[in-house]
Order: sequence, then C-alpha cells, then structure tokens
Amino acid sequence: MSNYSATQNFLRNISLPVESNTYKPVSHSELIDLTLNGISKAGFAIDEESYSSIESGLIANAKYTIKNVADSEMQLQVGWQNSYDKSLSLKFAIGTQIFICKNGCVAGDFGAFKRKHTGDIQTIAPSTISDYILQAGDAFRNLQQQRDGFKQIEVTKRTSAELIGRLFLEESFITSTQLNIISREMERSTFDYDASGSLWELYNHVTFALKNSHPANWMSAHINAHKFFVDNSGTVVSPKRPMNIDTSAFTQLEIF
Repeated sequence: MSNYSATQNFLRNISLPVESNTYKPVSHSELIDLTLNGISKAGFAIDEESYSSIESGLIANAKYTIKNVADSEMQLQVGWQNSYDKSLSLKFAIGTQIFICKNGCVAGDFGAFKRKHTGDIQTIAPSTISDYILQAGDAFRNLQQQRDGFKQIEVTKRTSAELIGRLFLEESFITSTQLNIISREMERSTFDYDASGSLWELYNHVTFALKNSHPANWMSAHINAHKFFVDNSGTVVSPKRPMNIDTSAFTQLEIF
C-alpha cells in the first residue's frame, strides 16, 4: 500500500492558490486551526492527529482522535478533506477509530457536511466548527448503537461473499487490491474484533482494506461503506438474530 502520510507543518506551508470570482480557497492551515480550536472549545482532548496528502499537498486529509469520548473498543474521530486544485469540495466528518486495528468509521448520514469552494466559504466562523464538533457526542452514541447492532447479526460465508461482491461490482468504490485484502481477512483475520462471524467483523474487514485509500477517496469510501452496511443490515437473514437498524433519526447535520 502507498504511504500518503504528511505532517501538519508541511500542509501549513503549501502556497494557497489564487482566488477568483468562482473559486474561493480555504487554507489547510486555517482548517487545522479551526478544527483544533473547535475540539478544544467542545471540551474534547486530542489523542492523536494525522494528516495525508497527494499532488504535493494540493489534496489533503486530516484526522483527529478524541481521548475523552471513547469506550473500550473505539474512540471519536473528527476529520476534514480539502483541495487546492478544485477537484474536491471542503468536507468535515465525524466518525470513530477502532482501537485494536486503527480502522476508521465515517458516518455521512448524521456526521458530515461539505461546502464548495465558492461564494461565502471563506466566512466559515470558528463558532460554526465548534457547534458542529459539539454534536460529535451524539454522533458517537449513534455509532455505538450501530456497532452493537452489527454484532448481533450473524453472516454466513456465502452472505459475506454476496455483500462484498456487491461492494465491488455494484457500488464500485473498492479496488481489486482492496478486494484481495478483504478476501484474505475473511480467511484469516489480522485482528480479533470479538464478534466472530458477525456483520461487525465483516464491516471491519472492509474498513481495514480501506485504511490506506487514496487521499482523494478516503472519506467518500468510508462514508459509502458505512451507508452500505447500515442500509443492508436489515436485509441480512441472521441465524442469530435478524435486526433492522432504524436510521430515521440519523439525519445529516445542517450546519450552513
């Protein structure tokens, strides 16, 4: 897998592109400061922060794990994605990181928002980011509920193969290389997720494969994967316990 790791200092020192009537760039440095300040004002304590980039920093991702919003298995994670080449909109997202494997989980239905680099994007106020991050505790509890629901759904090898096949052939956001990683993990898992044969274990095999996705695709791939598993959790016939997770309460946050 490719290493797209970057440092905070590297992203801060990348020159901001020229502004135009239709393009309003927001600097990586400003996003770093807004996020760190928002996390602090929300009363959260940062455990780790990590950055990745491509195209000499023209596309960048940031992830911040929170030490005081966690349970025994996972902790809250706040992230953003930004670009200087007009290829991607600015996105913020709330998710989790699994302790044992460092896999990411990003839920786009109740924990993400995006903004095109046009109009008043440069007027993003620090209070806007703080207010958004303040909602992260509720998002974390929703993700806990979904995790616990996934653990109660047993999946057979055939059902697992059908779901993964659909991810690859129908949804088309996992690569052939990632498909091979998932297949290998299904045969011999690198980590013990304490939920053998469950939908939660299968979900983690997928996010394990997505861990080092191309920075341009990392956030969207995780959001799509999470949505796929939530949407299909009610259709899996489990010999253990059929479960339909209600997502009606998980609406996207309207920040702007």
